[in-house]
Amino acid sequence: MRRRRLYYPILLGLTFGLISPKGVLAASPKFARSEEEWASLEDNIIEYGELEELVHEYNATVQNNYYTYIKFREDYGDTNDDVSRAYYDLAQDFYDDMSGDDDASSLMSDLNLQIQAENMMEQADESLEDSKIYLLTYEQAEKSLAASAQSYMIAYHKNLAGREPAEAEILAAQSAYDLAQVQYAAGTATQMDVLTAKESLQTAQNALTQLEADIQSSKENLQVLLGWSHDADPEIGELPEVDTSRIDGMDPAADLEQAKENNYTLQINRRKLENAKDQTTRDSLTSTIANNEKQIGASLSSAYKDVLASELAYEQAQAELSLQEKNTQLAQARLAAGMITQKDYQDQENTLTESRLSVRTAAMDLLEDMETYDWSVRGLAAAE
Repeated sequence: MRRRRLYYPILLGLTFGLISPKGVLAASPKFARSEEEWASLEDNIIEYGELEELVHEYNATVQNNYYTYIKFREDYGDTNDDVSRAYYDLAQDFYDDMSGDDDASSLMSDLNLQIQAENMMEQADESLEDSKIYLLTYEQAEKSLAASAQSYMIAYHKNLAGREPAEAEILAAQSAYDLAQVQYAAGTATQMDVLTAKESLQTAQNALTQLEADIQSSKENLQVLLGWSHDADPEIGELPEVDTSRIDGMDPAADLEQAKENNYTLQINRRKLENAKDQTTRDSLTSTIANNEKQIGASLSSAYKDVLASELAYEQAQAELSLQEKNTQLAQARLAAGMITQKDYQDQENTLTESRLSVRTAAMDLLEDMETYDWSVRGLAAAE
């Protein structure tokens, strides 16, 4: 039986996995986790702290990549020499299939087989692959998906946080529109005033409609990535409280060596260099690796600067919230004393609500930037 190179996912069933409420077989066997761990992963709740494990167990791409990796090892072996021999074997298969007949059809068929055989021989000589490279590539994909899951969950909560002020904006715009109609009827406002108020109401309504669509989109993206169907309705847990003490442990200079050691792109290119046979390829990979190392340093430094900028924005948002809380207390006293109108007080309460939202959003921005820095150290720093 002729072997053929595999570039497609192999869909196999796990006979020892567990079926979650999502209807998806877990990647790991039952004995790989405790009953408590499985129960937590298999419930219908998406917890932030479980995202990485959910991706590992239930993401379709991760599972398909695993089976492709296993199939690659079965067909081509582990080492680069194994892979090259497999290509030589494939080339020989093509040569063996040549008929040697001199009729037009046979000559054309033999020519095609010869071309394919020569291609296999060329790939055997030039191949940089081995099973370790495949494994690193698939591990990189899995970690990138886990990072994406975090981003989707943070985006979901950001959008969700914006729903209340968006609804408040509609109420305010509706009140302004109603007032403009009354004033127009009384002759104290123009038709243009009414149209402007109506347009503001429509804009507010459109903004909420778009926000609802964004909420649904981020939810669907998250749950599909974790193994649920797009129309499922898992409960999405809360985000962790932002912990600024994590920043104290960040140091791009000190973390750089770890970031290089863990970086998947760099590991893959170093492995290719070990497998390279001709000097031109080795020189090219040596240059690529040097550039990878520079890019990792720049990526880590940039991620750290983003963390510091987000930390400052978070602190400023907290300071503004503290100010608006004091202003609201003062406005309450002035309203009781008849010094301001109910509308003036409502405006101040709206400002307070906006300040609270700013703090929540800034906290989520900071959380996401801290996660990006940590992922950079763990192997996902941009290296190209």
